Amino acid sequence: MGTRTSAWRLTLVFTLIVLLVNAGVLWAVYWITQSERERQLQQSVLAAAATFRQLAQGDAAGSESLRRLIKSRSRHAVDTLLAMETRGQVVGNLSRLPPDLPAYPATARFPLGVADLQGEPSLSIALGTVLPLPDGKLMVARIEGDREQYRREFLLASLIALAIALLVTVVAGLLFNRRIVRRVRLLGEGMARIQSGALNTRLPARAQGDEYDAIARQVNGMLDEIDELLQSVASVTDNIAHDLRTPLSRIRLRLEEASSGAGAAPWLDDTLADLDTVLETFEAMLELSRLEKGALHLEGEPCDLAAIAGDVTALLAPVAEEHGQTLHLVCREPGPVRGDPSLLFRALYNLVDNAIKYAGQGARIEVIQGGCKVTVRDNGPGIPSAECERVFQRLYRLDRSRHTEGTGLGLSIVRAIARLHRARVSLGDAAPGLAVTIDFSEQE
Repeated sequence: MGTRTSAWRLTLVFTLIVLLVNAGVLWAVYWITQSERERQLQQSVLAAAATFRQLAQGDAAGSESLRRLIKSRSRHAVDTLLAMETRGQVVGNLSRLPPDLPAYPATARFPLGVADLQGEPSLSIALGTVLPLPDGKLMVARIEGDREQYRREFLLASLIALAIALLVTVVAGLLFNRRIVRRVRLLGEGMARIQSGALNTRLPARAQGDEYDAIARQVNGMLDEIDELLQSVASVTDNIAHDLRTPLSRIRLRLEEASSGAGAAPWLDDTLADLDTVLETFEAMLELSRLEKGALHLEGEPCDLAAIAGDVTALLAPVAEEHGQTLHLVCREPGPVRGDPSLLFRALYNLVDNAIKYAGQGARIEVIQGGCKVTVRDNGPGIPSAECERVFQRLYRLDRSRHTEGTGLGLSIVRAIARLHRARVSLGDAAPGLAVTIDFSEQE
């Protein structure tokens, strides 16, 4: 089934949804975190500016003491920028005040060149404000962290989180898909066996009672009803065949006695032939019923498919020759199986007999035996693919006009014998013609 199953497609959709949700959550976390960093930075700048504003307002000695404080604080500041401009002179850790900075309490960003301990210059961003003084102005600012580095680190962490989420959902999906596919495969195999004619097969249903179990129980209930209906129909036909066989046999005896006397009517021979056909049909129906119900005891002795195929070919070769046909036997390797040799002979006899009846004048018929398989192939008209399963039904015949000799039970008996031996019967296109194979490999 692979990736074409609905469970796998559902897993892919679920994985995509999980990735999209995780990506949305991570973006929201980044946006909230970045906003909180900016808010904290702004509050830090405003708090420092408010402190210096109070100092400037309470300084009775003028701006000189504030200038000394700015010099002292700026020497020990790491990420704080202080610059006081009075009478054209600037003190602090900046040589000049940045232009266009708004007055307190408004803030703005400005670029700043910074040299590290090795003297390598780099560009940073600072957030600052300006406090107006009686004889100048004071700038208070904080250096912002490396936003690009923070973005890269957050992006890396997000990619790792998304990769973990993808791995977890895919692995979980694979396990879920494997479980679902196993259940569906078991149901499909059971339905395939039912479709092939094993109506006694039932779909597996567990005690958990999920939707698959509910479907299996519904199908099993339907199969029980179908099986009961088929059993009742088969029982009616078997009873009819059994009840009519005895009176028809008596009628045949009387007609046979009448036809043996002097002056017997010529139509009696035709009537006897018709009665023989009816009795043969009834006998085949009863035999099929015994096979399907397991009334026949199977000993399971070793049998040689090659020898059985040879016996059937030798027996029916003259019949095929009378129809202008050729019957050939091909034995490729020994075919030891276990079963009833008389029943296996009957099954193969029916297949060859059908080929002789329906392949047509001048047909070539082959009995091919190889290991645990035996195939009867002809180059006749074959069977339409839509009819391949129906021909195994009781009394079903492709010749709807019933002009061709036969009871319509030959293939039904073949399938019943095959099932009794745990074998499988399959029909194939011989291009042209029909190939019927009995496969005993499931015995092994």
